[in-house]
Amino acid sequence: MKTKRTFLAIRVPCSTEFPELVEKLKKNLRHENYINYCRPENIHLTLKFLGSTPIDDIPNIIEACQKVAKRHQPFTMDFDRTGLFGSNRVPRVLWLGMNDQPQALFDLENDLLDAFDDLGYLRDRQNFVPHLTVCRIKSLVDKQLFLKIYNNIEPKTYLHAEVKELVYYQSFLQPTGPFYKVLKKIPLG
Repeated sequence: MKTKRTFLAIRVPCSTEFPELVEKLKKNLRHENYINYCRPENIHLTLKFLGSTPIDDIPNIIEACQKVAKRHQPFTMDFDRTGLFGSNRVPRVLWLGMNDQPQALFDLENDLLDAFDDLGYLRDRQNFVPHLTVCRIKSLVDKQLFLKIYNNIEPKTYLHAEVKELVYYQSFLQPTGPFYKVLKKIPLG
């Protein structure tokens, strides 16, 4: 059975503040060889990772997403805070999140997860934590310096998004990092 590695997301356009943050982190952490930074063109907020998806399922997935999207109006998001997945002892992902998370995002995500449940793509056990990955951390040479730099990241809006559509992607894993191909753009409203 042929499959594609797919996920549903909100594409977040890159402003100058995000690349500046990444460049500052790269400069201050240049001694760290096991941090992989996300490329600005790949920035997105994942709503549902489907993984290996049978090609025959893709039209039904798109149709279900279109039905859900019609019931939801556009909204905005401001990514203005940072966080870590993992722990201070073993940080794994540095991310951008939102101090004021729009209820419209959670309503959309929950509606989508119900639709995916109906298609047999069951929801994860983890709670939805809306975030944009800044970098993935395999290991650190100087954890204390990393935490000092992380704790001193300026609190401000790094990305602003006007959410008008969902994007259904195919993901290709490559040694240089993932590559994403748009399978379908699905407008809200």
